[in-house]
Parts: sequence; C-alpha cells; structure tokens
Amino acid sequence: MITPRHGRILITAAAGRQGQAVSRALLERGWPVRALVRHPEGPAAAHLAEAGAEIVAGDFDDLGSIKAALDDVYGLFLYQPGFMSPEITPDLGPDSELTRGRAVLGAAIAAGIKHLVYSSALGANLGLSPLHAPKRTLEAELVESGLPSTIIRPVGFMENYAGPGRGLQPDGTIRTPAPPDVVEQLIAVRDIGVFTALAFADPDRFVGEAFELAGDELTVPQIAAAISNALDRTVGYSQIPIEEIRQADPDRAASLERLYSLKPPRADIRALREQYPGLLDFPTWLETGNGAQQISAYLQPADRT
Repeated sequence: MITPRHGRILITAAAGRQGQAVSRALLERGWPVRALVRHPEGPAAAHLAEAGAEIVAGDFDDLGSIKAALDDVYGLFLYQPGFMSPEITPDLGPDSELTRGRAVLGAAIAAGIKHLVYSSALGANLGLSPLHAPKRTLEAELVESGLPSTIIRPVGFMENYAGPGRGLQPDGTIRTPAPPDVVEQLIAVRDIGVFTALAFADPDRFVGEAFELAGDELTVPQIAAAISNALDRTVGYSQIPIEEIRQADPDRAASLERLYSLKPPRADIRALREQYPGLLDFPTWLETGNGAQQISAYLQPADRT
C-alpha cells in the first residue's frame, strides 16, 4: 500500500496557471510545496512564496536544476507547455515537449518519487491531434516505467474565455468556427488543482488511474448567454464560415471539419462531481470564481461597442 506522508510536492512550471492552481490547492490542504519557476524574482513566484511555497529556480532545459529540485521530494506534479506553432510558441520546437518530458521522467525515477501526477490533455491518448503526440507518448512511457502515477486530461479552460483564446472579441462577440450545436467541455483551472490534491491525498485510489477532467459542457451560444447574464450585457455568437477559413488556410479548415465530425472523448462530469461536489460549472465560475471580473476587464466598455 502506498501511503502519502504529506511530504514535499514539486510543482513544475509553477508560475503558470496550472502550476499556481495546484500549488495553492496543496498548500491549502497542508502539503509542503516546492515551486519550480524560471524567474524566482517574478510576481507569480512572489505570490506563491507569500502563500507558503518554497521557491526554487529551474528550467526544463537545465536537467541539473530539475534533479536538484527533486531532492527529498515525495511527489511530482508534471505539466509542461507544448508546441503550438513557431508564431505562438517560438521558444519550443515540435520535439521539445517529448525530450523535456522524458528527461524529467528519468530524473523522477532516479530520485525515487513515490507519486507523479501528469497533466496531459483531453484526447491525448487517442491521437486525435498531432500536437498531442508528445503527450500520448509520455503517457505510455510513464505507465511503462512503473513509477506510481496518475494521469489527468483537462479539457479547455474556462479562463480562456477571459481573452481572445476562444474567439471572444473585445467588442463582446464570440467569433468561432464551431457550429452552434457542438458541445464544448470546460474546466476551471482551480479544479485542476483540486483534483491533483485529491490524487496525492489518496494514492491507493488514484495511482494507475487516467481520467478526463471537466466541470461543465455547453455550446458556444450557451456560453455567450451565460456570459451575457453574468455581465448584464449582450455577448453574441458569430460562426466563422468554414469557406473563409479554407481560403486562408486549407489545412486548418480540413482539420476543423474532421474535428467537428468526430465524437470526442468526454469527461464524466457527474462522477467527478460525486468525488468533489464543489466542482465549478461555468455559471458558478463566472459568479464566484472571478470569471465575470476577468472577462469584464478584457472587454471594451459596453457604451463603446
């Protein structure tokens, strides 16, 4: 039987959204946290230190810093940014995620880590997107390694609607190629932290498990309506014609058509909520999870639109 001893947990990419959420969830539950950050003098590191985390400087490309950070650590939360495109992720190449992940996994095994929680992505194990190929390989290699582990596969973040990432324009219109009947699953980043903390607290239940993680599922028009209600202003939905995308980028258009014709994997939200009744749905995130404030800060004032 694997028994957690509330030993130190190392959080990679701790200054990012997932890293901060996991750090805070663990600290709130009494776990010692060691936060690995590239810029220990930055504001995210300062906030984590104020919350009680031990801050250490490190970089995925500096294996020595990873090995040093793993010293005297019980568990590891592994998340690393993945390649998107040369424009979006200029510091990453197509092979960066896999190379880095393998290096961290090897260091974790050598350090005798007792439990690793790996944050992958929805559908990564199914090979639905070439961008997820590194995650799929790392999932398989993690299982094959025999290191006690839990794999979580978060869906798209609710927080992505507090900016242009999901098509929300500053004027208050969500422009997206997604058809109006396509259902999107969403997760509040806070709840990635919560479920990671649950996994570390109960390894006998979660070691060897891999599961999708979501808190709500809505169509884009429903998302627009929820935002409209929370902000008391109209947020609209506008579908970008696929032909418009095809003229600009035929490969992207073909990829989107395949995506929207698939039946993607789905998180079992009901089962997740049974494990954690406080799992946020989208309206609750808007009302109590600071979502409405984040979106409002991004949008132009209503009287200017």
